[in-house]
Amino acid sequence: MIRVATLDDAGELLEVCNKHEFRVDPDFEAMPLSEITEFLNGYEEPAHTLVLDVGGIKAVMFIQTSTPRNRVEPDFFTIGTKAQSKELFDAGFEWLSENRKGFDVRTFCNKRDTELLALFEESGLSFLRDYYKMIKEPVEKGFPELPEGIIIESVDLKEQSSVLHMLETESFSGHFGYIALGHDDWLAEKVAEPQLDQTGTFVAKVNGEPAGLLISSDARSDVSGGWVDKLGVLEKFRGLGLGKLLLRWGIAHAAEKGYKSVGLGVDTGNESGALQLYENQGFRPTVVWRGYATTI
Repeated sequence: MIRVATLDDAGELLEVCNKHEFRVDPDFEAMPLSEITEFLNGYEEPAHTLVLDVGGIKAVMFIQTSTPRNRVEPDFFTIGTKAQSKELFDAGFEWLSENRKGFDVRTFCNKRDTELLALFEESGLSFLRDYYKMIKEPVEKGFPELPEGIIIESVDLKEQSSVLHMLETESFSGHFGYIALGHDDWLAEKVAEPQLDQTGTFVAKVNGEPAGLLISSDARSDVSGGWVDKLGVLEKFRGLGLGKLLLRWGIAHAAEKGYKSVGLGVDTGNESGALQLYENQGFRPTVVWRGYATTI
């Protein structure tokens, strides 16, 4: 039967999700239980999670909603047959059509996951682009020396929310798929993030003027790893090497916390030079996520 999942299902869902991913990619970095709990609770809004339960959970669709962005993001995992997978997938999209009419849909899967990719395309979803999950291991200790006139300081996200909101929205305004939120929605989303690194938010300033930001996450703490959630530099300050300095600052911060690696995600079509920056700093792709979209 198809039913709504609860937190009581978290352990079984963890097993389903990891079995799905390891079947596709033996080198996949296992999901922790905390990630499944976050999926079930929802990010900025309550999630809706459907499972196909036939003597045990065979497939799951976690549906995340962002009303301010007019976007839903369903994540699908299966250890069932093709018929069982399609049954739940279709049920999930039926729920979306009834409850999220007019929303844009974004979903992703491992590029190696040929069965799920086929299901996406059979269901009328359109390919967008590929995204890398990149990992740097090991990480170097020691914060970089800063040129004259440039400082990088640790800030409290709530206290400096106006500055951070401005830095993120203006830095990412030209990025593919980025939808800026108003300050209050942006702050609510950040504060609701349970994996936020409470000591990992940094602002770079040039001659006292805010120029860039880096926001860290503890999303990979289960595998002794850090995560770069946001890294951006205002257009007027690009070309000064601030992106590299902020990235190295984030790496050193992760090392100071005892983490052995740092991860991040990047749009492979990003024209800002971010991919080259990450590669030059020792980050290597571990997963290629293929993005698909449609409108309900």
